[in-house]
Formats: sequence, C-alpha cells, structure tokens
Amino acid sequence: MNFNDPLFYHLGYFSVIGTNFTKADTHTRSNFAISAEGIKDFYAKAKALGISDAFVISTCNRTEFYACAPESLLEQLVTSQLSLSKDSFKNYFYCQSGPAAVRHFFRVVSGLGSQIVGDYEIVGQVKKAIQFSRECRMIGTLTDRITSLAFQASKEVKAKTNLSNGKYSVSYAAAELISSESFNIEPKRILIVGTGEIGKAMARNLRDYFPTCQLTVSNRTLAHAAELGRQVDAAVLPFENFINHLAEFDAIIAAAHSDQYLIRKENIQNHSAALFLDLSIPQVIDPSIKSEKIKLFSVDEISTFHNELIKQRHLEVPKAEVILENYIAKLMEWQNVFFRRDIIRTYKDRIENLLSNSQAKRIDKTFSRLIQQIKVEGYKGCSVIQTVNELIEQE
Repeated sequence: MNFNDPLFYHLGYFSVIGTNFTKADTHTRSNFAISAEGIKDFYAKAKALGISDAFVISTCNRTEFYACAPESLLEQLVTSQLSLSKDSFKNYFYCQSGPAAVRHFFRVVSGLGSQIVGDYEIVGQVKKAIQFSRECRMIGTLTDRITSLAFQASKEVKAKTNLSNGKYSVSYAAAELISSESFNIEPKRILIVGTGEIGKAMARNLRDYFPTCQLTVSNRTLAHAAELGRQVDAAVLPFENFINHLAEFDAIIAAAHSDQYLIRKENIQNHSAALFLDLSIPQVIDPSIKSEKIKLFSVDEISTFHNELIKQRHLEVPKAEVILENYIAKLMEWQNVFFRRDIIRTYKDRIENLLSNSQAKRIDKTFSRLIQQIKVEGYKGCSVIQTVNELIEQE
C-alpha cells in the first residue's frame, strides 16, 4: 500500500499508539521503553510497509508512536517492535486517530498531558524526537504541519497562561524531595549519573536549590559530563568508576539510559543511610535496594510529591485548552485546502487557458476567495462550479 497517496494525508489517518503514567507505573513502563536504535528499527519497518510519516516520543513518562497510517497497521508495528502480548497491549496502551490523536499530541506538547501539569521540559524532549525523525527522513507534510502548529500553540500557552509558571517539573520536584528527606539538613554531597536533558535540568535545579553542596556528575561520554560540570560548578566522576564511590554521597540521582540496572544491591552493602532517586525509564536502580536505611524514589513517586503544590496550575487548564482548540482549527483549515489542492490547481489552470491572459489577476483573486471558503466550510464541489461560472459570466 502506498501511504504517500494524498488520501493518507487526511487527518483521519493520523494515529497514535502509546502508554504513559496514566496507564502504567514506572516499573511497567520500563518494559515498554525504546532506545534510539529501536526507534531506527521501527522507522525501517514502517518504511518497508510504505509509511513515510511517523515519529516516536520516548521519555520517562511516556512511550508514544505516531504515524500517518491506519491505526490497525500502526498497532501491528508497535506490538511487533515492543514484543507486546495481547493482554499487555490491551491493559497498558491507548490508541487514537484523527482529531483525537491530534488533540492528544497538542496536549502533550503544551504540558497539559504531563504528570506534573505544565511541565515545560516536555517541549525540548518532543523537539528532539521530531528532529531525530526528520534525520531519519520520516517527517512528511502532514506531521510537519501538525508539529509546527503544536509548538506554536505551546508557546502561546506558556506566554498567555500561568500553566508553566514557577519551577514545577520532575527535576524541581526531585530537588524538593531531597530537601524534605534530608530532615532540614542540606545534603553536602550529591551525585548525578547521566547528563542528558533530565540530568542537565536536575543539575541546574540542584545548584540553585543547594548552592553550597558538593555536586558531582558522571556520564558515559566524559566530555558531556565535563561540559555540564563547568556550567554548574560540579566535579566530574568517570562513568566506569562511579559505582565504587557511591558511599561518598548523601544523595544519588540516576538519569541515564541502560537496558540493565546500573546500581544493584551488592553495590551498596556497605553504604550508610542514603537517598536514591531514579529518574530513568527503564529504571536503572534495582528496586530491591530499598530498605530501612536506604530510601529509593521512582519517577512516579517524585512526580506525585508536588501534586499539592501545583493546584493553581489546574485553574489555567481551561484557558490553555481554548488556545489549543484555536490552533487545531487552523490545522483543519489548512487540511481542507491541502487535501484538495490538486483539484483547485487543475481548475485554475483550465480557467486560465480558457480566458485571456489579461484576466490573470481576477482569476487569482477569485480562487483566493474559493480557498478561504474551503478553509472555513470544507470542500464542496458546488463551490468550485460556482467559482467557474462566476468567471465565465464575467468574461
């Protein structure tokens, strides 16, 4: 099947299949996380089936697959890629298509769909995902327009509402939790393992929140850790050695990517009382390390810590939703014209051939009115016929 056919650029074929914090807890979501190589493999399989419009979002709170293709075909691809059983798909995943899928994506980008409502870190994560898809040549005309308008809507939500005011994000909530769990004693030594987007945000928030603490960062790529260290005045610990220094820190924060646990029970047998925060999906700290002395918090537990503090944000949700609907309406207007562009162009060319060259401006003006009418009312064959008759009568 050829999904480059204009038929499949209709919004009715824009689909999303995914899981997030509303469907599965941290441990379960870890089983559905997908790596960059896995995403590349997914794109290769999609291309083999004729799909050229698709992107994947994979963060600590969600794994979502978007494509301009029938929902049933996308389901086959996702279940195959993640090796999902029927029960897992039914219990932990949601499927949407058409305007519902568009609206879902707009809510994700604006922060309305975040575990901490208004968490603006998601914008950078989605932009990074779209860029990766673009590099893999999987962003087509429809997804390009949808994502562009979603980013515009998100920007307006941030500017015109208080939805993202304040420092409420997963990384900030983590800093608050560390303060709470330290029994009013500022932690002196904190280690961050992983310097991706979340690790960077975590380091900056910790430096603001605990300005005198001894902050240390570690990352597989030493240069990335060194660069972040310079930015936040942090020491750098080689990734291959960090496991041997865990006992030196009051708090350890993991924000790394790994298919296996990086910190296990045997690594902290001689560890004094300490606090561990795992911001990674899949989890990279073995949950079994939790004990009377060792405290461990997952992404979900960190996120719920701030729920009582952000109730004011929920008052801004209706305002944000109005903004989103305005941009979705713009998308529908664009589609009404884009989907029928070949028909409009064909009629225009035929009219120009029938009438004299001196009438070119009048033809352009008349068809501009037609395009505006299609934007608002949708395509109607009678509208084109009426436009043609008007020009012929004027001639």
